[in-house]
Amino acid sequence: MLLLKIILAPLLIALVSLAGRKWGPGVAGWLLGLPLNSGPILLFLLLEQGPRFAAEATRGSLLGILAWASFCVAYAFCCLKMSWWWSTLVGWIAYFVVAFALLRVNLSVMWTFVLVTTALGCMLLVFPKASQPDSPSRQAQRDLWLRMATASVMVVTLTGVASVLGPTRSGILTAFPAYTTILAVFTHREGTASAVRALKGVTAGLYTAATFFLVLSLCMMRLGNAWSFVWASIIALAVHAASLVFVRRSVPVLDRQADC
Repeated sequence: MLLLKIILAPLLIALVSLAGRKWGPGVAGWLLGLPLNSGPILLFLLLEQGPRFAAEATRGSLLGILAWASFCVAYAFCCLKMSWWWSTLVGWIAYFVVAFALLRVNLSVMWTFVLVTTALGCMLLVFPKASQPDSPSRQAQRDLWLRMATASVMVVTLTGVASVLGPTRSGILTAFPAYTTILAVFTHREGTASAVRALKGVTAGLYTAATFFLVLSLCMMRLGNAWSFVWASIIALAVHAASLVFVRRSVPVLDRQADC
């Protein structure tokens, strides 16, 4: 089980990173809307803690999307005038403030989904405009192993402390923007326009994660096994494909000149 935890999430994030390098920061951000971190963590929680714990953690993950998106918006505005480390600090503060506030939210999973999707729409409306595309960079990209190592650490740590944190806190923490932070920092080094495009792509892609968590939570108590993840993945991927229409219009997805 430990070996599976160490391998699965890093493999997923590596595939997304390589796809982003080919098609640019917009598509990299959009792909991060897939629950690449929280999905494996919730699967391990189901296997180790049982369906009831995992279902409540899934509702927490759905709420955590608001904190995740708050990081994206905060970083996007900050990167226009601040360095990457200041932008990261402010983004993390935004995440933890919103995450702490969400601990007091006690809504059903359906109403939580309505709250999250409505808030995401509002965030996309206020997202800063990307400036002119950044000049191509030939700087070698060496962050792939860092992304993969972060994935392993996140999955092993969060599943290890889940019984102490409880289901809601565990679920919200699965939405910590670890991969998004790495993506934002490395695209910010290429230029602010790349960072804004990547983060807007992430925010648009979060509709996929929201759908995944909704379906997973509804199926978990009825099916209580891996089939819940199969159905959640099928429906979420359909939503993700549909969201590409928005991303293609608002974010230059096929920007082959940009590295992520």
